[in-house]
Amino acid sequence: HTAAKNLADGRTRTIGLIAPISLEHLFASAGFFMKLIKGMHQAAQEKGYVVSLYIAESDDEAVINIRTLIRSRGVDGFVITNPTFSATYLGELKRYRIPYVFVGRPAEKAPYVDSDNVAIGKMATSHLIEHGHERIAILCGPDRFTFCRDRLLGYKKALAEAGLQYAETLVWRSELIEEEAYRVVAEHVAQDEITALFAVSDVQAIGAVRALKDHGFSVPTDIAVVCVNNTSLTQHFSPPLTTVELHEDRLGYEAARRVIEVIEKEQEESPLLIPGELVVRASCGCEFQREGR
Repeated sequence: HTAAKNLADGRTRTIGLIAPISLEHLFASAGFFMKLIKGMHQAAQEKGYVVSLYIAESDDEAVINIRTLIRSRGVDGFVITNPTFSATYLGELKRYRIPYVFVGRPAEKAPYVDSDNVAIGKMATSHLIEHGHERIAILCGPDRFTFCRDRLLGYKKALAEAGLQYAETLVWRSELIEEEAYRVVAEHVAQDEITALFAVSDVQAIGAVRALKDHGFSVPTDIAVVCVNNTSLTQHFSPPLTTVELHEDRLGYEAARRVIEVIEKEQEESPLLIPGELVVRASCGCEFQREGR
């Protein structure tokens, strides 16, 4: 019956998930994508849809994938992650008038669901400030990603509200890859005196803590660390990392549900920001404070 219905209405009942990031970045962020896809699958299954993942290692490759899938009628709509400020594929989506929703705030006006990244950046930084830290570095991701810019803005807001001075020298940038984060932290920590570090991703935090340890710093005794993304990496690392839970399963669920709404009812909903939740573990120093150390 489902196959006959699909033939009758011309639908494939398939949602294409486009991830326009490198394979290295995708595998490094496996925890994030696993929960995101789980949420998408749940929403799709409730409406009789399936989800297909398409990897595009560049914006140009994303354009090719989108064109091919639209022309072959391979999908009914798209969910697209990791929007950048170039996002050349956005023009293709608008030109073909196919339903789509971004996971992440796009640079241009377009339907999306996202974590409240400004609030998340502020939350993580404020937690470190509450511990008495004033020299707080941020290990930020590439400026091309909107979520990196938003978390940096939250970091700046937390400093400003606490009356602390923002310093460009404490903005350390690396790709969202562990080894790159290790290299950047190792390079900077010898030059810049800090007592705390906010990493915008869990993968970066792992590389950062490794670099700190290898250069003679104890976490959290010498340098406290807070990051974003609550994954098995952060939970089982030594020390366990204080982090911000993004609720990626809800992000995925809402993205898929919304694109299905557009497919079936042509109803586009307002952008949704999902709040983060601080998960306190050992890396920020809370356990040391509780034990009176």
